[in-house]
Amino acid sequence: MTASTTIFGLDLGPIQQDWTIGELLAWLQDDARTHDPALREPLARIEAAVTGTPWPSSPSTVALIRSLVAASRSGGLSRVRIAHFAPNPAGMEHSERFETSQVA
Repeated sequence: MTASTTIFGLDLGPIQQDWTIGELLAWLQDDARTHDPALREPLARIEAAVTGTPWPSSPSTVALIRSLVAASRSGGLSRVRIAHFAPNPAGMEHSERFETSQVA
């Protein structure tokens, strides 16, 4: 079986890099986390790597979570692991934003 790994290298705060997008979204179901402004920057990094779509202005934590949920559903990304960050994911082709690794 093959699983994708998002490319990360920056500090993601309380978000664990070995979580999958699905695990991250489950962790974010707590309302206190959903509105935590300290999560905005780490979520923005993850969301940018996943979607590659720039925002016209600085998005809220809730907007970033909604974007990740939509990307997870439409792209089947719930099993993608958050491993390390690419410095400019928006400038990469979709295939370059993800590595493929074998899962036992």
